[in-house]
Amino acid sequence: MASAEYSVLTPERVSLQYDIAGIGSRGAAAIVDTVIQLVALMVIFFALTAGLAAGSAFLSGSGPGAATLSLALFVLAVFAIADGYFILFEIIWNGQTPGKRMVGIRVIRENGYPMRPIDAVIRNLVRMVDWLPGAYGVGVLTMLLNKRSKRLGDFASGTIVVREGSRGAGALLMPSVESAESLGVRLSSADATLVRDFLVRRASLDPRARADLAARLTTVLAQRYSLTLEGEPESFLERL
Repeated sequence: MASAEYSVLTPERVSLQYDIAGIGSRGAAAIVDTVIQLVALMVIFFALTAGLAAGSAFLSGSGPGAATLSLALFVLAVFAIADGYFILFEIIWNGQTPGKRMVGIRVIRENGYPMRPIDAVIRNLVRMVDWLPGAYGVGVLTMLLNKRSKRLGDFASGTIVVREGSRGAGALLMPSVESAESLGVRLSSADATLVRDFLVRRASLDPRARADLAARLTTVLAQRYSLTLEGEPESFLERL
């Protein structure tokens, strides 16, 4: 079973708390992603069938040759979509796929920083093992046997899946490149994640801990990006 919370202390001495995403939320995200993958495969299948039917005379003039080519291309498409879908979205959406975004969960590294492209590649190549013997049998069993609900792909890549809370809150409070650039600075992905996580979770923090954490974050970021501190720490972080 998954533990309720996961704590990580960043190199900036900022303590972050995460809710671990369990089998239920991850399963719901997987269903959404699977439906999208199936639709994509159906489109590819019909496109290949129509295209090869139209060009069968050019290919070999015989049905079996066209059928073999169609099957080979479709098998390649299955492998590309089965793994490539997750790898692509988790890289460009910083640990999320359409299903994960809809459910409100995200893949991050165990140290609290955003996942790297290599992490996305590793965890999704191992997905083929997690699928065995079918319907994520190995993956579900592995998730049940560890407190952080990690499948084999997460162990291999050093990642965990966490809840982001309300989609609306996450979208509203996530630091944007445009707002940071308005102060003349572009936050690194890691620093943007620190700011985002604080803003999303600040309402649940003890007032004293909230003020202390905001002050420490503000001091660290102001020094790192040579910014002038103006106003309250939380206002400064919101502008980032």
